[in-house]
Amino acid sequence: MSFEYFRKILDITRKVIMLFAVISVAGFSLLGFAGAARALCEDCDLAVSNAEIDIWVAAEEEFDAKIDSSFKDLQRFIVHQMWEQSILPAMMLSAEQLTAVAMQQAMAVGMFIDAESQLDAQLLLQEIRAKAHKDYHPSVGMCEFGSVMKSLAASERRGEITAVILSQRSQDRQLGQRDSSGMYGHDLDKSSRINHFKGLFCNIKDRGGALLSNVSALLSLCSSNVNWDDAAFDEHARARMNKDIDYFSLVDSPWSLSIDFTNEKILDTSNTPNINNEDEEHILAMASNLYAHDTFPRIPARLLTNRPDKELSTMQKAYMDMRSIIAKRSVAENSFNAIASMKAEGNYPIDSSDDRTGPMNSRIYMEHILKELGVPSTEALKLLGENPSYYAQMEILTKKLYQNPDFYTNLYDKPANVERKTVALQAIKLMQKFDFLKSFLRSEASTSILLELAVSDLQSEIEDQIQVVGVGGN
Repeated sequence: MSFEYFRKILDITRKVIMLFAVISVAGFSLLGFAGAARALCEDCDLAVSNAEIDIWVAAEEEFDAKIDSSFKDLQRFIVHQMWEQSILPAMMLSAEQLTAVAMQQAMAVGMFIDAESQLDAQLLLQEIRAKAHKDYHPSVGMCEFGSVMKSLAASERRGEITAVILSQRSQDRQLGQRDSSGMYGHDLDKSSRINHFKGLFCNIKDRGGALLSNVSALLSLCSSNVNWDDAAFDEHARARMNKDIDYFSLVDSPWSLSIDFTNEKILDTSNTPNINNEDEEHILAMASNLYAHDTFPRIPARLLTNRPDKELSTMQKAYMDMRSIIAKRSVAENSFNAIASMKAEGNYPIDSSDDRTGPMNSRIYMEHILKELGVPSTEALKLLGENPSYYAQMEILTKKLYQNPDFYTNLYDKPANVERKTVALQAIKLMQKFDFLKSFLRSEASTSILLELAVSDLQSEIEDQIQVVGVGGN
């Protein structure tokens, strides 16, 4: 509100006060005049009274008109000048400004709410990203399990095939199958085995040969190619001596054996004739010495001819007894075949030189594990072989891998990776338990055969006694 408006209000108020003062003076003057008149002329009371009434009415009307005019001026001033031109525009501008400020404040609050929502969403995405990184980022330790186990199943399957082949070869030898060493009976079987021993496993220093100035009982028996003085009789040839009877050095000590009965290329004649997979000779020779050292004589076919409507002949019964004995031997030999097959060569790499294909073997990964344990490269290759066996891979997975301190320091890892390692260890433990189960089943089979043999002996004694009593009674 401007100063001019206040000045006008003050002027109108001053006029109203002056009007009230004039009216008051006039009133008092009239009252004084009326009193004097009554004092001078009591007869003029009526005239004076009427005059007073007229003057009062006129003053009252003038006062009312003046008051009404002043109030109208005040009303116009208040309504038009004060309210419409000053207060109302100011309030409108104030309301507009308050509305604009309120909208700005609402917008600011909304921006804060939007920012909070966006920050919460970003925080959630970051938490999810961090959790995904933590849960789905594999560790090197976990990859070691997968790398070493990648060819385990294929190697186990090859070992099972090897066990079947060894068992079948033993049966063929005892049954005199064609193209076996026992095809013509036990005499030629022993002769071929002795010749094999002379040319490969014989050691002239056995039986005191080194103490008797190289005069050995085996000097005349061993072939010339196993002579210690021969330059061709190198360290490799000497390592093959007595392999037909040395179970520890042949089967128990190495992790992998050079055994593969699935390959078609047995003899390498590219340069000097050289037999591949030399451990095959050693295993077959040891199996022949341990099981069925004396094979059965070959029964003529005419004595086994079927005779309808007649009982089995003596020779037919003997042949059935022979098969029963071979079956019992196969149960005992099964443990040897199983151990040898577990150490047979595993699967071949994809880029094998003889065009055999299959999953990549894990030798290169296991070599690195042994190197970290301080095993030299040459020694690691000697332990594992070119194609590590099932036994060698399980040796790494169940024993050697945990001899490295890095395995335990790597457990300070993401919880998800630790859980994965736990599951991998449980899987390895399960595989071990299956191996134990197979071993227990073989032990139970061997025990059952021993029990059957004991019962068979008792049964034979009882049958003989019954027969004697029956003959005496007759």
